[in-house]
Amino acid sequence: MKKTYLFINTSFFFWFLTLIGWFFRHTAITLFSFVLSILFLILYFNQKKVSKMFTKRQNKQALEETTTIREPDIISKIEEQVTISTPTLSEEKSNTIISRDVMFEGNITSNEQVHIYGKVVGNITGKDNTVKVMLNGQVTGNITCKELIINGQVEGECVSESISIENNGEVHGTIHYSSLSIKKGGILSGQAKVKNSVSHMDKVTKLKDKIKHDAPITNNEDDKGIASL
Repeated sequence: MKKTYLFINTSFFFWFLTLIGWFFRHTAITLFSFVLSILFLILYFNQKKVSKMFTKRQNKQALEETTTIREPDIISKIEEQVTISTPTLSEEKSNTIISRDVMFEGNITSNEQVHIYGKVVGNITGKDNTVKVMLNGQVTGNITCKELIINGQVEGECVSESISIENNGEVHGTIHYSSLSIKKGGILSGQAKVKNSVSHMDKVTKLKDKIKHDAPITNNEDDKGIASL
């Protein structure tokens, strides 16, 4: 039995003795029982007050501990959400994208792939990368890259190792290429120049010059002297 209930039960017991002493007119027993009853009643209320204070303190400590335990969990969850919502560095650098219904005016220089879904007015440079002009994409300007895939519309000069004009692709201008493919429906309006042809011509010219330089030179005077002899 808890002390709180022990005090209240003892107080009731002495109060009962007080009533019995008063009934039988025993003044000494009545006074003694009454005093003890009041004393245990006071102890009961004090103990109850102390118990409430102790319970509040325990609850406060438990709440603080729970908060202390939960704070790292909350912080870790917030960090996870921030990490999920924020793209990583590799994702940010994977592609340069001009979205649909976006008109970009200015030059673009990228170290990664360039995907054009909207409209670009300016030059695009991605020397060692791929540039894709997607369906309904439009580029007004020059494009320099390693691989060029056109399924939209390009107006300007295109310089690339590999150029592919897809079914819906249109090119109006000059293209310089090493490898070219035009699918059915693709349109090329302008000049097409092979990049390696210049180097081949240079090699042929150099070879001809070398042959001329290495050819034996005859001496006309010596020939005449030999003939006279």
